[in-house]
This record gives sequence, C-alpha cells and structure tokens, in this order.
Amino acid sequence: MTPRTPSTIINAAGPSAAPAPNGEQEGVPVAHRVFEGWLNDRLERLRMAVVGIAAAQAAAIRVQAELAAACPPEGYDSVGLFASMVAGDVAAVMRISTGSAEWHLDFADQVVRRLPAGVEALAAGVLDLPRLKSLEHATAPLDAGLAGRAADLVLGKGPRAHRAGFTAACRRGVIKVDPEGAAERSEVRRRGRRVWVEPESDGVAVLGALLPAEAALACQGRIERVTDAAVAGRGEGDGRSRDEVRADVLVDLILGRCGQPGPAGADVQVIVPVGVLLGLDGEPGELAGYGPIPATIAREIALRPTSTWRRMLTDPQGHLVELGERRYPSPAQVRHVRARNPCCMFPRCSRRAWRCDLDHTKPYAGGGKTLVENLGPLCRRHHRVRHHGRWRVTQPRPGVFRWTSPTGRRYEVRPHSYLDGENITLDQGMSGENDRPG
Repeated sequence: MTPRTPSTIINAAGPSAAPAPNGEQEGVPVAHRVFEGWLNDRLERLRMAVVGIAAAQAAAIRVQAELAAACPPEGYDSVGLFASMVAGDVAAVMRISTGSAEWHLDFADQVVRRLPAGVEALAAGVLDLPRLKSLEHATAPLDAGLAGRAADLVLGKGPRAHRAGFTAACRRGVIKVDPEGAAERSEVRRRGRRVWVEPESDGVAVLGALLPAEAALACQGRIERVTDAAVAGRGEGDGRSRDEVRADVLVDLILGRCGQPGPAGADVQVIVPVGVLLGLDGEPGELAGYGPIPATIAREIALRPTSTWRRMLTDPQGHLVELGERRYPSPAQVRHVRARNPCCMFPRCSRRAWRCDLDHTKPYAGGGKTLVENLGPLCRRHHRVRHHGRWRVTQPRPGVFRWTSPTGRRYEVRPHSYLDGENITLDQGMSGENDRPG
C-alpha cells in the first residue's frame, strides 16, 4: 500500500502546520514545515489514542476485579467450581486461554485491592499497563500497607522516561519501605545462583546464568573489553558481527583459549551513601548498569578488600560537578560524565552510557571546550540524529540537556540523582515558532 503524501492532508494539522511568511523561516523550506505540522497532528492523535487505551484497560481491570471477588448466593455453587466457571467465561470474552484468564483475574484483584493508586494512574493515562505490571510485580512480596507506601513513593514522581526507569524505581521503592525484607529476599535469590543450557533448534543452544548482579556486570565488562580488543585487531577476512565476536569471546574465556589472561579486574561501580557505609541507615545503594540494591549488599561490596573508593560530591539535588581542558576527554572525564549521566542523553533513550559516544554539546569545531559541562553520552544512532536530523540541544547546567525536536517539541533530560536513583526526562510541550530548530 502506497503511503499518502503528507502535503495532501495538511489542512487537518492546525496552526503549527501553517506555512511561514515569504515561503521560508529560519532557512527551512515550507514543505518541511508543512511536513512537520502533519507529523505533529499525528503525534497528538497517537497521544490521545494511547491515553484512551490506558483508560479502557483500567476499566477492564476493575470489571475483572469485580468478577474475581464475586460471591455466588448460597446453593449456587455446590461443587465449588464457580471460580473456574468465571475464568472460562472471561477466557471466551477476551479470546484467551483459561490459564491466561485466571492470571488476568488474579492480577486485577491484586492491583484493585492493594494498588488502587496505580489503577487510578492507569485510568488517567499516567501509567501504561506494562508499568502497572512492574509495580505489581515489585510489590508482590509486601503486605498491603507496605505495598501502598511503595506505590505512593513511586507514583509521586510519575511514569519516568521509559519502562526500564520505572521498573528500577519500583525496585528502589520496595527497598526503601522494607530494607530488611529486601536484604533477606536478596540473600535467598543469591543462594539460587546457577548455570544452565537450554537447547534451541538448528544446532544452537542458550547458555544462561543467574548470578549476583555485581558478578554479572563484572563478567559483562570483561567480555566487552576483550571484544573491543578482538574487533580492533581482527583481519580483513573476519566478517563477524560484534555480537558474534562477543559470543566467541565468552566461549574462549570460559575454555581458556586464545591466550586470554586469567581473571582480570573489571570495574563495577557501586554508589553507596556514606550513612550506609557507616551502618547508620538502610538507604538502597546503586549498582551502575543494574539499579538499586539493598544496603547490606552495597556495604558488603564496598568493604571487600579488592574494592577501591572514590569520593563523589553532589549538589542538593544529588547531581555531580568538575573540570578539564582536552580535545578528547580524559579517562577521568569519561568516568565522570558516565557517572553523572548513566544513559544516552537523548530523550527517553535507555542505552547505557558505557555503550555510547561522548559528544560535545557545543561542537569542538565551533569553540566548544572539552569540559564535563560540555560533554554528554550519545548512543551512535542518536549521535547521528543530533548532528544530521535538525534536533537542537543545549546544556544549561552540567548534565542537564534541553532538546528541541524538528517538530518543535521540547524535552529536558536531567542527570542521574544519587539521592533517589532517578533519571528524569521532562516533556516541556511545544516551543514557540521562533524557537523551533532551523
């Protein structure tokens, strides 16, 4: 099916699509402005549709909860099969299996009873269903009172920039309201560590491992460093993708092949509040690349004989600050920027900073200095978008990135806060016509 040309339906796009006087504005052709107006119209329609879907899902959950809690009159269910009967009818209405229907009924019953604020947020379009599932899953080990407190903590700061950030916030909220229980549950999970092989078709298999988070990240760091060296030193005839090289490196390291040295240091960054180090409070620590961990685990990692400590000073919002003067960032500057902004600084991108380029916010060729206040991590895709896609970005304060899209939408990406572990992206609406990127 051939897509319709946006300019043929532009009148529905409203004022933002109106052609600028004299054919162009800020050097942007009218056709581009018209196209961006059409994009804005569709984005607004999509936003409204997403909000409507969330409201409908909340309504369905409330009905499912009523069905799950229904009690038939005396003598109606003499053999005790009412719940199975309801699940069967729900399965037919929703066109799913009876097992899935039972899960939906149980989920609805749990969230309506234990997390009413979460259901309200779904109805209002603040949350989507996957976020509500993350909240329910994280609070499942808690009693109703603690679950409500954790939900209030999480929902107080909104849906976060993406689902991974919201899920991490859910884990953090549970640790904050139940630090002792979180430590006990972590200890139980760590005792369940294991390795397994799962056969797949076509001559391949999955090798999996359940490990303590810091051990898994150390393994990943080691694999990535050896992969970097292998990719940099490979010959012209080596056509393997990076993923293939990474998989081969894993096998070689485990089997001791290709002369790789034995266990080597791997940076695993754990941010531990000083009160936790001193045993004065139970605030969760932060394992870079993973998220919140119980205070007992953070303290144990920090106090290992092989651990080295670096002091991190933060402002009252928990954000980091510093200086340097080089064309290419020094290792210390790279560590600082990645600690300050642990993910790609493009709005709502969750790619970890260690997999990103370090970009000069004000280009070096245009007089931008190689200081941490002029650097930020950008993944390769968004690096190209920033420099070739008419997006505009400024860094008014170290680690704060203000973006304006080609359609005039504005976003503010803030640095990671080491007080509450949050990475915040704010939608700031539409820019004025004169502020739109040229």
